[in-house]
Amino acid sequence: MSCDHILATQSYLDGQLNGAESDAAERHLQTCFECQQFAAQAADLSDALRNATRHPAPEFLRARVRAALRREAAPSKVRAFWWGAASGGGASALAAALALFLFLPPSAASLAEAVADAHARALTSGKTIMVASSNHHVVKPWLAAHAGLSPPTTDFAAQGFVLTGGRTDTIAGDKAAVSVYAHGNHELDLFTWVAKGGALPRSTTVRGFHTAFWKEGDLNFAAVSDMDEAAFQKFVELARE
Repeated sequence: MSCDHILATQSYLDGQLNGAESDAAERHLQTCFECQQFAAQAADLSDALRNATRHPAPEFLRARVRAALRREAAPSKVRAFWWGAASGGGASALAAALALFLFLPPSAASLAEAVADAHARALTSGKTIMVASSNHHVVKPWLAAHAGLSPPTTDFAAQGFVLTGGRTDTIAGDKAAVSVYAHGNHELDLFTWVAKGGALPRSTTVRGFHTAFWKEGDLNFAAVSDMDEAAFQKFVELARE
């Protein structure tokens, strides 16, 4: 590649630029076809790495790692005595409960609330877009770099849903990529995050916001908007094709 801005584009995609440098790299990416190709290749590589076959470690290696961790974590006898005397079983129960809370997937009801809350929060704060572009070669690699996953960012302008940009957000403690669409005066967010198990909610309305959830591969998707239900369902059908 011959563009002099390739290294700056790479730094931008890696999230290493701030302020004026980041703004300049983003403006260049929106107009440079060569850097857009580079960004698209980076996004494709991110997809390939995420979907690559993972091979489990052999048992002998797993056993060695577990043994090393046990040796590292084992307290001294004196420390163990005072810890046990001071904390008793209550601290152990509390630690176990906390670990269970952290690793359990969110319930379907709480997930629907979380998506609606994130959408409303973005609307009321005016921070719905972090990267503004209708070009998926700009939005997709930006989301891949900042959210750690590469979501679909198809522009459905011909069907009335214009891609306007993207942002990152948090859903139930997990970082999510958000593709932002405009439909008339309404905004629609398409959230994407890594699936960790647990049931997804059925399509429902939460405080006036229509929501729809589905899963593809190892990714969860959620669409949310206050547009009329017929238009919302049309978008969901387009996004799931």
